[in-house]
Amino acid sequence: MLARTLRLSALCAAAIAIAPAPARAQPPAACRTIRLGHGGWLDNQVQNAVFGAVVAPFGYQVRIEPARLKTIYHRLADGRLDVYLQDWRPDNWMSSVTAIRDSDVARKRIAVAGTDLSGARHTLAVPAYLYRAGLKDFADIHKFAGQLDHTIYGIEPDNVGDRQLLSMIRHNTDGLGGFHLVQAGAGGMLRALAAKIRHHEPILFLGWQPDAMNVEYRIRYLGGGAAAFGHDQGAARSLILTRAGYAAQCPAIGRLLHRFRLPVRAESRMMYDIQVKREAVGPVAAAWIAAHPAWLKRMRAPLASPARG
Repeated sequence: MLARTLRLSALCAAAIAIAPAPARAQPPAACRTIRLGHGGWLDNQVQNAVFGAVVAPFGYQVRIEPARLKTIYHRLADGRLDVYLQDWRPDNWMSSVTAIRDSDVARKRIAVAGTDLSGARHTLAVPAYLYRAGLKDFADIHKFAGQLDHTIYGIEPDNVGDRQLLSMIRHNTDGLGGFHLVQAGAGGMLRALAAKIRHHEPILFLGWQPDAMNVEYRIRYLGGGAAAFGHDQGAARSLILTRAGYAAQCPAIGRLLHRFRLPVRAESRMMYDIQVKREAVGPVAAAWIAAHPAWLKRMRAPLASPARG
């Protein structure tokens, strides 16, 4: 997931670009400004833009607060943030940062409001033509070692997925002992992927969805690797976190957060439009919402109900 600098004006454009809902009573003053955490990833930026556009016609405004993940957890726990829309939960990962989150959830300093993204993935992937050639599972990788030049393209040294791959190489898991992991950042991996696909050459890389790569290229995620990446091809989901007591204080937003969900393919498409087509995040979010009126009606139903907050 690529880090992007947040543009507040673009988020405002997402709200302005959508035709306003009928006039409603203003929400309580304590609920009008929603402080959203932003971890620096483009998919989180897309989620924040879409959410801001959903709530804007009802008298709410979002204030985006960029921070490192550990800081986001701390700010939720002490009440300085209201909502974080992207608590990424890969199936089989744990780190010291997520341990902080789990501790605060257990102590009821942070609440889980719902799941806003399912069907996500983060595991090894290959181009579709290599998948058709037989590289479909971690157990198949050693058969293609020569074609792959004993190389796996990862991201950067502090990435959890890279650390898992280095452990697999170190312990010769699934025959990866002779492989080399290239850690040139997400940009370096994506440049290698583009070049290999352009020449129809083999490549094995650490992939994820949602991301623009899933729209720009025909790629497939490998089966297996459960000990390192979890089951179901590196399955992951994204949960919504709030500060403790937020849903009770602002019940309409609490109900919206409980149902707020974006399709993983939709996020990948919006990320593609932003990254590859170089469109601004606000108009991209607005265009997707405008094309999905049933989704928008379902999201706005809690805000339109008499029990406001």
